[in-house]
Amino acid sequence: MNCRQDSSWTPFVEQLPSVDRRWLDVHNRLHRNREAWHGECAGQAIGVHWCSVAEPDATAIELLLGLGEEGDASAIRLHLPTPALHVLGVPVALDVQTLPGAMLLELALLSLIEPLEHLTGQTLHLIDRTDPTHAVLAAQPCPLHLATRVELGGSSMPVALHLSAKAGEQIAQWLDQHALPAPHALTDLRLWLAVEAGEAELSVDELYSLNPGDVVMLDPWPTAQVRLLLNQRLYARAGQDGTTLKLLETPMCVNFPKEFSVSEAPTMNEAPDGRSLDSCLDELPLKLVCQAGSVELTLAQLRELGEGSLLSFTEQRQDSVDLMVNGRRVGQGQLVKIGPGLGVRVLSITTS
Repeated sequence: MNCRQDSSWTPFVEQLPSVDRRWLDVHNRLHRNREAWHGECAGQAIGVHWCSVAEPDATAIELLLGLGEEGDASAIRLHLPTPALHVLGVPVALDVQTLPGAMLLELALLSLIEPLEHLTGQTLHLIDRTDPTHAVLAAQPCPLHLATRVELGGSSMPVALHLSAKAGEQIAQWLDQHALPAPHALTDLRLWLAVEAGEAELSVDELYSLNPGDVVMLDPWPTAQVRLLLNQRLYARAGQDGTTLKLLETPMCVNFPKEFSVSEAPTMNEAPDGRSLDSCLDELPLKLVCQAGSVELTLAQLRELGEGSLLSFTEQRQDSVDLMVNGRRVGQGQLVKIGPGLGVRVLSITTS
């Protein structure tokens, strides 16, 4: 079966949104999950929820704002839903693109603008885009986008900001400083860490030959020490005292190098020396791992682990371990001492 695909084939390329790599870092900072901001606007409570995925209001009007002092201001294009005008006490029929309309709207937003200016140290003002003195500001490209959901006057409405590169960087910086990260829902996600008490290298053929009662010598392992492993990616050593584990280090990420890249992987039909594929597979190295139990933690608890942390784990039975190969249970064993080292007696084994 040939699973290779034409390198020029790109599905749905015409429909995919385009993201400029130059703005990727700022875009991700703007879209971090943050606590909602609450304040006051036009005498009413207002709440701003960041990173909304709500569809923009097709009836929204676009307002041009200048962030910073005149002559050095950066452009913000605010897409304000028309229902917001009614809540703010601004006549919907008023042309807010003109100077009088912009001044009236800015007056309605003054109770919101002034605290923001005080907090950031920057001026924020509505711009009359028809004024030729603001032509340079009006022509600034706005490659960055931030969608919010605003609760005002008992209504919830999407409000979108299109930002120039400079404005986007400034707003991302202010959000990092003043908008607390929101607790992620996945903090309650429960994870299981395997408690491994020893391992041995076996070939496929040696694994097939194991029978109940056989004893396998395990690789050298420090006394009363186990290894915690999560999905073959997160690793930590721990000292064991009964069913209590004491971490000897902060859990760290580990990478398992790949033998080949996908594009360079050889096609295995016959061994180079003429032997059959079947005989070569019998010699493939496997790692037999003795799993003594597991530790269940939430993602939030896992983030807090460090050197010296104490954990209670569930063990199978005293000295009893699960025999694992490639993350799958293939049998059960019992830890035994072999001279100064450690071994495992096979109690049951399945090779099917």
